[in-house]
Amino acid sequence: MSTLLLPGANEPDINKGPAILRVCSTVTLLAFFSVCARIFVRVRMVHRTGPDDYVILLAMALSLTGMGIIIPEVMNGAGRHFAYLDPAKATVGLKLNFITQPIYLWAITVVKVSIALFLWRIAPNKFYKRLLAGIITFLIAYTFACFMTIVLQCTNLAILWDPSVHATCWTGTTLRGLSYTNSSLNIATDLVFAALPIPMLWNVQINPRTKASLICILGLGVFACAAAMVKTSFTVNYGKTGDFLWDSTNLTIWTVAECNTGIIAACLPCLKPLFRRILETSS
Repeated sequence: MSTLLLPGANEPDINKGPAILRVCSTVTLLAFFSVCARIFVRVRMVHRTGPDDYVILLAMALSLTGMGIIIPEVMNGAGRHFAYLDPAKATVGLKLNFITQPIYLWAITVVKVSIALFLWRIAPNKFYKRLLAGIITFLIAYTFACFMTIVLQCTNLAILWDPSVHATCWTGTTLRGLSYTNSSLNIATDLVFAALPIPMLWNVQINPRTKASLICILGLGVFACAAAMVKTSFTVNYGKTGDFLWDSTNLTIWTVAECNTGIIAACLPCLKPLFRRILETSS
């Protein structure tokens, strides 16, 4: 096949792979340190752990797994135009790109389940506990549905990375519609978790400064919401020219950012004892 017919042949050979690695590794490491600090506080300072702590560990494990796959994905062409890639490497890059999709899909949901379990732990009454239990059930159900759309999108998934395979797939319009639906639900649940602490904690008898700081910290989840919005904007033109490894650059960056900023936001409310000790030591 003529090189001019390959996706991206009319574009310069720009490599955005290093940018993918820089951004993704930075936010992943920040999330990892946040989780380590959280577990230190819960085990060594508070001497008490809960389901939300174990679930955030699972989210971090999924995030690290995804990052571990992104590294060889970049080595095999992620962030470059298809026309300039060795076909064998491009096949590996596309396969790895596909593998990261369900990993981060579940990682983002698991982060939200951890936040819901944390809120459930401090919920003042049964109404909020039942509401949060319902949200958790909904999160798991719709994520499973999204997961099934990933694995059922083609009669043979190998066609997504190997063009020699014969299979039929859902149209790009259908897949983008499903992606928009998933992103909309993610954004909606981010906003719910950012706003829910306000009415939930409004009448709780705790120190006003503690209450205000807790509400503000939990409100940091809006950063994950913003990342989800930006990610959605890059879905519009994804795959329209067949240049998937190039088109996935910003989607990868913002998916990883959404996941790991969520992890950081989930951990910050648990770090107050550590911050207090640091301030006492410094003073």
